[in-house]
Amino acid sequence: MQDKTLNGQGKRFIKSENAAHYPQFDLLGEARRAATLCARLNHLNTYIADQLGAHCRHLFNDNNIQISLSTWQETDVSADHWLGASPNGKGDALVAMGFSRSDLFSLSELFFGGQLAAVKQVDSRQVTDTEERLAQKMLHCLLGACFSKLDLSLEGWQSQWFSRKPQGKQICTEVRLNVGEGTVRWCCCWAADFEPHPKTPVLLPEQLSIELKSCAHTVPVKLKIAVAELSMNLGELSQLKSGDILPIDLSEQVTARIGKITCLRGQIAEQGEQLVLRVSESVGEVT
Repeated sequence: MQDKTLNGQGKRFIKSENAAHYPQFDLLGEARRAATLCARLNHLNTYIADQLGAHCRHLFNDNNIQISLSTWQETDVSADHWLGASPNGKGDALVAMGFSRSDLFSLSELFFGGQLAAVKQVDSRQVTDTEERLAQKMLHCLLGACFSKLDLSLEGWQSQWFSRKPQGKQICTEVRLNVGEGTVRWCCCWAADFEPHPKTPVLLPEQLSIELKSCAHTVPVKLKIAVAELSMNLGELSQLKSGDILPIDLSEQVTARIGKITCLRGQIAEQGEQLVLRVSESVGEVT
């Protein structure tokens, strides 16, 4: 029996120089999730930039400030300082911003009324409290803008400083603050495995009971009401023909059933030109 081969070339393996032509199979769906997240965030870029821009113009008291974001994509970025956020401040950051020392210094200069200019000799200086607070305001504004559009809750989220870039696969964008001829840049990273859709909350038994009762009221049902029953033998039945009349005596009380379950009892009455059921025993009262 002939072996099935790659590309019909009769080869049992691919040489390393040709391996680049064969894409890696996304077995766990990581690449698909990252691509979906990139698309969601890229769709929000204009809105995020507008929100950050309005925040920065108020924060720095300068109406000429403009904010723009580059395309979100999987890329390797580096920074001197990282400010990240996660639920309850536990674990690695799911969303983080990375700043260089010089750009943090430029933000503080702008905050105190200075002008953006080339910054020198900031490698050894410590980050000031003002710079930390400014960075936190930027991160919180970005989280608020993103989460509001993704229907995510910020409740319980906390930020903290990290000495390294968040671990795991990240998708990143570069945030640019422009005022006059000066520019400040920093990066923002989002964990690729951070699901942008809120998960369905787990209901406790008592909550589930309430939800089920609420849903039960919307279930459509069909009531069957037996108005009368007739008795005759097969001989009489076989003699009936079109136009014959069978006398019917209405029962004083009739039942309404869902399937084989009796749920209502009442009397047949006449209202206008139609027959109606006047309920005498309702659901819960029928024994």
